[in-house]
Amino acid sequence: MLRNLALLSVLVYTASAGIAGLRFGGLRNKCPPKPPTIETFDAAKYLGKWYEQKRIPASFQIDTSCVRAEYGTNDAGEVTVHNTATKKDGSFDEIYGTAYVPDPAHPGELKVKFPGVPVDGDYWILETDYETYSVVYSCVDYLVGLIHFEFAWILAREPKADPALVQHGVDLLASYGVQVEIMENTAQPDTCYYNNGIF
Repeated sequence: MLRNLALLSVLVYTASAGIAGLRFGGLRNKCPPKPPTIETFDAAKYLGKWYEQKRIPASFQIDTSCVRAEYGTNDAGEVTVHNTATKKDGSFDEIYGTAYVPDPAHPGELKVKFPGVPVDGDYWILETDYETYSVVYSCVDYLVGLIHFEFAWILAREPKADPALVQHGVDLLASYGVQVEIMENTAQPDTCYYNNGIF
């Protein structure tokens, strides 16, 4: 009981902080079966800039455009994460974190850690060719499926990816039971700025 209360307090904190794709039973009571992730992961090839093309709406991304993730390394040898976006009012938003693989037996299942966030987030790479696209997903059930946290992102190396490539990502997610009808496009207009500079 105490364990459940502690977990619930964490969930309330994360939801109120606007950092999760919180969904209550209704849209779907539980996550779909866990999809397979890539069997090998070359972190060096994955580093660099990824532009968000499509996503399952999350509270921390409401009305954002020009979303980009940039992965690098630091002096400690960690994979660094720098997420940027433009808010509806035109202001620049960014957050820094780190990523790691908790279980070498599942190299495509990463965890992402951001300051001030009490729980490290899942980042499951379902498919990538490293050069043009990446399909990322995660979903975790809590309280026997009463609520779940669900994320999906289709990323590309270019701000405006080939629509066929994006559709491939949508079809892949759909094949694993993800509710792709709730996904939304991420605007990447020519006026986007990243790192306070163009591209």
